[in-house]
Amino acid sequence: MKDKIRIIPKLEIKNNNIIKGIEFEGLRVVGNPYELSKKYYDDGADQIIVTDVVASLYSRSNLFDTIDKLTNNIFIPITAGGGVRSIEDITNLLKVGADRVSVNSFLFEDSDILSKISNIFGAQFLTVMIEVKKIDNDYYCMKNHGRDNTGITINKWLDFLSTKNIGELAIYSVDNDGTNKGFNHDLIKIIKKKKIQFPLIYGGGLSDPHNIHILINEINLTGISIGSSLHFNLLKIKKLKLFLKDFNININEI
Repeated sequence: MKDKIRIIPKLEIKNNNIIKGIEFEGLRVVGNPYELSKKYYDDGADQIIVTDVVASLYSRSNLFDTIDKLTNNIFIPITAGGGVRSIEDITNLLKVGADRVSVNSFLFEDSDILSKISNIFGAQFLTVMIEVKKIDNDYYCMKNHGRDNTGITINKWLDFLSTKNIGELAIYSVDNDGTNKGFNHDLIKIIKKKKIQFPLIYGGGLSDPHNIHILINEINLTGISIGSSLHFNLLKIKKLKLFLKDFNININEI
């Protein structure tokens, strides 16, 4: 049997609001993080990813207060990230209730921090987030919430990460983000060829239960990350779980 699939809402935070755009651009406020996280928790979410989308750009973060308040009302694993630049940031996020910490942009400045994090906290606390965008017929890793091209292809980055001890990968398609047009088939083909050994989450474009079912059958995932289609009520977590259960997908009970 394939790994159990977790349904994971993604909350993108800016100035204490949940925002959402299309292809990581045109961001607009869609709700309150405390209200929506509680709604998704009550609806059967297995985990929640919370990302401060401007922290890396401005070297600041409201994330600590947000996570501290958010964890008072929900009791499922929380992955927190955005602007994580030090061991101290990770320590503080874990102290205020995060179960995992995600890192992306800073890794391209100091990739050695992966080993430091693993040695201090253990790999199970670390999620490496990868934002992938197609540029000139190749797929590149982006940073600063999809704003800047690192110049490193997803192929090279996955090869590098395969040598490290990390707890989980969360890969997002910038091109499909917020479009509700389904998963990025070409990106999934690249990922599939790599035979990733880490627990793997995919996000970007997911809105149709049939398309999600195809994705789960296509690649060995441990979670699907959904933002726009939950925020705008195109999907309901309970209904999605019931749909997948009918197809004998291994999911957590509602």
